[in-house]
Amino acid sequence: MEYQRIGSVRFKTAVLIILIALSTQSLITPAQAKEVRCNKSQKSIVKKHITKQITALANSDWQRAYSYSAKSFQSSITVDQFKEIIESGYLFLTENGSLTFGACRNSKNTFYQLLTVDSMGDKYELAYNLTLVGKRLGIVAVSGVKPPSEVAI
Repeated sequence: MEYQRIGSVRFKTAVLIILIALSTQSLITPAQAKEVRCNKSQKSIVKKHITKQITALANSDWQRAYSYSAKSFQSSITVDQFKEIIESGYLFLTENGSLTFGACRNSKNTFYQLLTVDSMGDKYELAYNLTLVGKRLGIVAVSGVKPPSEVAI
């Protein structure tokens, strides 16, 4: 499978700066995520939201997948840029892999969810940062974390 090259250096730099800014706010370790747990209702809502976005990605429904992003994310990243981000670093999310939801924690209107994606035999551990603004839940950022210790390398 080949990856397409992303456009200009200026565009890459802008995306990188935005992703760094977002990921530094959302990067959590598995140990941190286990400190404070979401209640059952919160965990269910977060799980459904992430699952719906990943299902849309697997169906190449970029607009729908993008709609699960937070408004703050959408204000700085277009649908086309979102597609390029997924295709350049998170393509495994489009491959219908199995999902294992780990620890969920929250702080007021911010949720952090650990997720392991098993795609074609490779495991990826991700940390999702979501916000609740009004009654709208949205994914702000996703960052990779160390692979689970039980994964044989």
